[in-house]
Amino acid sequence: MRPKKLIIEPTTQCNFKCEMCVKQSPGCRIPERNMNPEIFERLNPLFPHIHTFILTGIGEPLMNSNLESWISGAGSAMPENSIRGFQTNGKLLTRQRAVSLVRSGLNKICISVDASDPGLFNSLRKGGSLSDVESALAALAHAGNQAAGPGLSVGVEFVLMKKNMDQLPLVVDWAGSKGVDFILVTHVTAYDPLTEKEQAFMDNSDEGLALWAEFREKAAKKDLDLRQYNKIVWKFYKTDRDLAIYTLVQEMKEAALKMGIYVNLFHLLEEDPDYFDRINTVFQKAGERADRFGIDLTLPEIRPKTRRYCPFVEEDALFVAWDGKVSPCYFLWHRYQTMRIGYTKTVNPVNFGNIREQDPLAIWDSPEYSEFRTKVKLYDYPNCHSWCETRCDYVLDDPFYQDCFINDIPCCDCHWNLGFLNCLN
Repeated sequence: MRPKKLIIEPTTQCNFKCEMCVKQSPGCRIPERNMNPEIFERLNPLFPHIHTFILTGIGEPLMNSNLESWISGAGSAMPENSIRGFQTNGKLLTRQRAVSLVRSGLNKICISVDASDPGLFNSLRKGGSLSDVESALAALAHAGNQAAGPGLSVGVEFVLMKKNMDQLPLVVDWAGSKGVDFILVTHVTAYDPLTEKEQAFMDNSDEGLALWAEFREKAAKKDLDLRQYNKIVWKFYKTDRDLAIYTLVQEMKEAALKMGIYVNLFHLLEEDPDYFDRINTVFQKAGERADRFGIDLTLPEIRPKTRRYCPFVEEDALFVAWDGKVSPCYFLWHRYQTMRIGYTKTVNPVNFGNIREQDPLAIWDSPEYSEFRTKVKLYDYPNCHSWCETRCDYVLDDPFYQDCFINDIPCCDCHWNLGFLNCLN
């Protein structure tokens, strides 16, 4: 087995200061550097095996002047009908640069657009404007007309937050008027308390809610109300009614564990059906408008998936940072801080070698990397987002040591495998 997708980081520099970006997060220590040609050349053994090559990391890819030569070099070695693309804020995408990129073999590009309202766009994407994106799309249309061969797929990425949620159908209309081919929607990742409040997804799975309803009905038949659980759980002295409620909740948790369903009582008690209707309506409107324009719309999950899926390990992706370090995914690519239910968690990078010192295929085949991929695919680790009612020392340890299932892979707290986050692929 060989890697099928390669994601590299041309640069960690950026000309924007977007509020939802990890580079603006507290505790971020990612240096501002470019990948150099010598490191890129070490990737050559990979290209005959991969069908998708994405040049997007923490920074703005267009700040690296080597993109054209790298795309051209990769494309000449990759299989037919392979994807070569990147994601950009579009600010630096002039007509001349667009033409040179398309002629080099670029065939997929995604531009960040989080609002069709110019004022909101400017506040979210500090350093840019909606007119910059319009100019970039015009440049790409021009480049597509100039280039021969297969067409260029042009898309938009929308980072969904509570403050811009209602903008999504409007952005679909706007993108449709520009002839965009696809739209990728992803939830925001929280790096501080402000962005955590902007997260638009819900905390309970459909399966968890169904089990909750079943046990609430059982409780009602005994004249008990499980919604009182949060008031009695911390009581030192519990009455007989308190103990009956507590016992039923424990039975529900045991049933959930046997069924492979993760439940969190505090999340269940805070469930807001009106909010679900709001976000679901926004998604439906966006979907209808995308269909009208013939746009391929990818939406994230509204609720966490019970059956987890790692899009990186399952789809044989390999990540190479600007300095040559090899990682398994976006989540574990760099050191940074995330915010979960009011707690700050430090994410440390997971590396399996450096292509400056080893052949990338040797790193891929190493026992350590192979074992990691095997463990991820077992999904035999806790779902901390959906299950835990508080943050435990296992999750908050810096560096991560193990989870409460005694696994040494730090995947228990990842939002990618719950379906909340999407990326260009």
